[in-house]
Amino acid sequence: MQHTKRRTFVGGTLAAPVLIATGLPRAVSAQQPALPPTIALVVGASPGGTTDTLARDVSEVLREKLGRTIAVENRAGAGGNVAAQYVARSAPDGGTLLVAFTSHTLNAAIMRQVPYRPLEDFTPVALLAQLSAAVLVVGPSVREGDLAGFVAAARARPDRYSFAIGGVGSSLHMQTVLFRSALGLSGPEVPFRGTAPALVDVVAGHVDAMFAPLDVAGPLLSDGKVRALAVTSRSRLPSRPDLPSLSEAAPQVQTAAAWFGVLGPAGMPLPVIATLYEAIRAALRTPRIVERIVHAGGEVPDLTPAQFGEFLERDLALWIETARTGKVEVQ
Repeated sequence: MQHTKRRTFVGGTLAAPVLIATGLPRAVSAQQPALPPTIALVVGASPGGTTDTLARDVSEVLREKLGRTIAVENRAGAGGNVAAQYVARSAPDGGTLLVAFTSHTLNAAIMRQVPYRPLEDFTPVALLAQLSAAVLVVGPSVREGDLAGFVAAARARPDRYSFAIGGVGSSLHMQTVLFRSALGLSGPEVPFRGTAPALVDVVAGHVDAMFAPLDVAGPLLSDGKVRALAVTSRSRLPSRPDLPSLSEAAPQVQTAAAWFGVLGPAGMPLPVIATLYEAIRAALRTPRIVERIVHAGGEVPDLTPAQFGEFLERDLALWIETARTGKVEVQ
């Protein structure tokens, strides 16, 4: 019994400082949220990936701050849809949370049917990270040495350059659509089943260019097999200060960052939201987690739950418009 009381007290003390910051009414500060003894962080991807690793890092801090057992559950399938549907149907008591990623809104924009409503069926809790460290790489078929030259050549002959797509409907596919539509390019898009085979054809000169994750393209860049013209981050990366950002070199091109966040089922009580939000904020101030995110080319935003909800609305609207522009649809 003593143990249970201590856990409830820890949760209660976390809630109070963030009520105003989250837009929650002061009245809830007197309420003590009774979180379940075990909290599941549901990940819609296999163990070992970026989302899973981030979830496990955060879970360690939540375990300490909340005094609860935190279990990471991997429910991979359908690009995150299986996990999202599971959480949407769970009790809104804070015991089942979704560690969502970009596909949460993207799937709803490009798939004919998804088994959940990305906004209405969930409660925004916290945005964990935004990763925008993709690179525009070109192979030996492209002679221009920088983005300005590449863009000038492409605009002079819009059908000149082909773009590899390392996964139809992926966020980098959508970045390609944003890039091509902003510059009026009409060269062919060549779809591949994954980034690796797409890069093989760029290296061989069969396809001219593609957007690729920096960590995947890195070894090829080091070996000189492909060249990077720009990064999709808002500013130059400390690890690659030689590369201009897209916003710097081609400001007319909108960038689409990948994101990771925590969502609960719709209808979660305000004190529970506040308690979870503050605990997650504590995790995101942990040097090890910050270092991991920054090393991956990301940043740790500081958005309240309400602001995270607005972020999701904008993100969904962006994907819907981009999918319409690029005529992207996945069965």
